[in-house]
Amino acid sequence: MRTVYVDVLLVCNLYMNFLLLRLTAKLTHERLTFGKTMLGAGLGSISSLVILLPHLPAAAAWAIKAVTAGVLCFAAFGWHGWRRLGWQMLCLTGMSCLMAGVLMGLSVSGLLRVYHANASWYPDIPLGVLVLFTILAYAVLTFIGRIRDRSPDTAYTVQIRYHSHIASLEGLADTGNTLTDFFTGKPVIICDKALLAPLLSDRMPPKPLRPLPCATVAGDGIVFCFSPDEVVIRSADRIRSVDVLIGMSGQVSGKAVFNPKLLRY
Repeated sequence: MRTVYVDVLLVCNLYMNFLLLRLTAKLTHERLTFGKTMLGAGLGSISSLVILLPHLPAAAAWAIKAVTAGVLCFAAFGWHGWRRLGWQMLCLTGMSCLMAGVLMGLSVSGLLRVYHANASWYPDIPLGVLVLFTILAYAVLTFIGRIRDRSPDTAYTVQIRYHSHIASLEGLADTGNTLTDFFTGKPVIICDKALLAPLLSDRMPPKPLRPLPCATVAGDGIVFCFSPDEVVIRSADRIRSVDVLIGMSGQVSGKAVFNPKLLRY
């Protein structure tokens, strides 16, 4: 009979879930704060206590695992629709299976003692191994993220509708635009305010305007944003409707600057 120390179980799973959520945020390009990560990791750590229950059927154990993945993603990333939640859960589950494979391999090789029950893991992991695994995992994901996030060399048009007016601006996909509204979590497309004048001619400025602090190569500043009725990003091979705010700036040289991750949802 194996001995499971609850404190070791909770701490190890807290660490692993923290790492899994950060890796999931990297893969899905989601904004994830430290507090939200700790909340999700804490809930995942508590769920690991199912390992102490009598042996469950495989279907029941994996059903609990699926529900746990949904709760973790909702707690960490918030609610942005079923599609994004499903994508987050898929990435989290995939990373979890990858980690489980690594743990199983270490267990079989005799390098690490691991106990598995009810779709939960109890690894006896030295702190040094945890730190090393973290460094390696972040290095790999950072490398993949840099390749994936390269700005595509494609011509885009950003079409913005506000009340009865429509404006079409030349789009620029730029991973450097990470501006996100604090309250709604919506990304912001930065547009040349001079080109928005026809769009807002009957209602300038739009109400309510929302000031957002931002950092640019010219220094820190404030971008005033509003919520349009519709925004569509067009290219030669795709048309994508996006749920965003429009930010007005005089530093984007006649363009609408958006993050290319908008094209993945």
